[in-house]
Amino acid sequence: MNPFNILSARLTSEQPVSSVPIEPYVLLRKVDGSTVTADEVGEEGYTDARFSLKSRWSKSVVTGKDQVCWVHPDCDAAIQCILCLRCKVDPQRSYHCSAECLKEHWHFHLDFHTQQTNGHGGHSGHGGHGLHKQNSAATLNGLRSPGDLMHLAGGYNSVNGETWIEVGNQRCYVPTQDDVGCVLRYECTAYDSASAYPDIGKTFSIMTARVRPAPACPTRNMVQTRPCKPVVKRGRFTILSYNVLADLYASPEQFQYCPPFALQWPYRRANLLRELLSYNADIMCLQEVQSTHFTDFFAPELARAGYTAIFKRKTNEMYTRDTYAIDGCATFFKKKKFALVKKYEVEFNKAALSLAEAMPNEQKTAALSRLLKDNVALIAVLEALVPPRLRKVGEGQAGATGQEQSRRQLICIANTHIHSNPELSDVKLWQVHTLLKGLEKISASADIPMAVCGDFNSTPGSAAHSLLVNGVVAPDAIELQNDPLGILAPASKLCHKLPLASAYATVLDGEDTGDPAVARLRRRLGEKNEPKFTNLTRDFKGTLDYIMYSRDYLTPTGALELPDESEVRSRKTTGLPNESWSSDHVALVTEMSYVIADGMELAGDDEDEEEEEHVVTTPLRGYR
Repeated sequence: MNPFNILSARLTSEQPVSSVPIEPYVLLRKVDGSTVTADEVGEEGYTDARFSLKSRWSKSVVTGKDQVCWVHPDCDAAIQCILCLRCKVDPQRSYHCSAECLKEHWHFHLDFHTQQTNGHGGHSGHGGHGLHKQNSAATLNGLRSPGDLMHLAGGYNSVNGETWIEVGNQRCYVPTQDDVGCVLRYECTAYDSASAYPDIGKTFSIMTARVRPAPACPTRNMVQTRPCKPVVKRGRFTILSYNVLADLYASPEQFQYCPPFALQWPYRRANLLRELLSYNADIMCLQEVQSTHFTDFFAPELARAGYTAIFKRKTNEMYTRDTYAIDGCATFFKKKKFALVKKYEVEFNKAALSLAEAMPNEQKTAALSRLLKDNVALIAVLEALVPPRLRKVGEGQAGATGQEQSRRQLICIANTHIHSNPELSDVKLWQVHTLLKGLEKISASADIPMAVCGDFNSTPGSAAHSLLVNGVVAPDAIELQNDPLGILAPASKLCHKLPLASAYATVLDGEDTGDPAVARLRRRLGEKNEPKFTNLTRDFKGTLDYIMYSRDYLTPTGALELPDESEVRSRKTTGLPNESWSSDHVALVTEMSYVIADGMELAGDDEDEEEEEHVVTTPLRGYR
């Protein structure tokens, strides 16, 4: 009988990050000679099986002579924040690799100092603790810049003979904030519980780089604007559109400028979840959601935050990284604010097959080859559980109560991801037109407001963008010249009657209040008053994502501020994604309010509903 033993063990990423699970890949040989991964073998201490995998995680003890930068643990410390020492903040957090590093992350130190002087967390002082807090607070109030607090920490070098402390006994380990700056070591051994000497064969040992702190979420605030139309406060909602970059597309070859650890899905999913929760949108339209990640991660994590989820996957899987994978569109909405009435799924491939069926036989093959691109759209009709109180002018107050109680407020939310190949502009335009004609049918059956969100892979001023916001395509549009199948002719058929407008392009149409945040948002708009970019890589900068809305029913009363290019790019990374931004796109969020249309008036109080408590989850409990 062959012995049960380990054949190999490796880390998927050598760079650990606080709060991001590490799960080594371990290959074992069973007694029958077959090979299995650790996922198929029980763990020692957690299974009744005879043979199992024994795992141990340890961390190095950082000594005073071996300090590293708190933000960049792969760099030696050169600068220390004096006030951290006075406030008795965890010493590891006081070290930085350079003055620039300390200045860039100064806001973290202000939080640390404030928490300590207010008596929250950290090490307790000795006698005179109250006086210490008063002195620290006085020092903090007198600060003008981080330069007031820095002194050289000396030339620290690594030392031999590090002390190790065991921190885990399972294969999956989630580094904590206390591990930042420490090296982790994973050891695994085949284990036979029936043997007097249960450890079998060689012990595999793997060392990591020093643990990095969890990345800070991009800081983006909502900018409130004053609409040019009368609106109802009650029932307003926020809606988000975000291409989250499916893991199957996040290859090192595609994003060579991104640090390898920042491309790993365990790292990106933690970042994305923190970002999504920070926006706290009532409705979220996500694109490029990998089907397995929807089921195993997004749906359960966002359900904990109070969201209901629906999903539409693309029509064909891709073979990537030794497995098949597929992505799609996912829509989430707060169950306290909305209820699902009906769901429609749009497969552009079905429309392509129907279109090709009417073509001559000699053209069908070419048509299908060009049009079958697996893109989809997900349409949800939602009922607002906190509807606006409106009635027709002239309805009596007594009668209005009955009308108000019986009136339902529905809204249609479309979420799509249009084809990306820039050489197939005809396919993009055809897909957008197909989606809009489907939405027209829904609008005809139920006169309700709409929001159309997604990654349209079309820049402002393109034919697809013009069709969305203007309802027509100019006959001299350059895209009409790229029509080998004749599916766009005549141009006059490329139209729709939906009163759509782009939220970011119109959010500043209202009264100018002189708010600096509004002025800053205005400076970050470009062509057609759309954002200067929603997609930023080494080779491309432009806007591809939009939130469209029915201007007869809704109007934007706020928008999430847009990042400046300098905030997204860094010295080390030339585009998205990177350590802080975990997609190659940026999220768009707008606040929508219902318009008081002609012939309508308020019915009852217009007090806005109380804001729900923001539920913050503790992400990532060892997902596989």
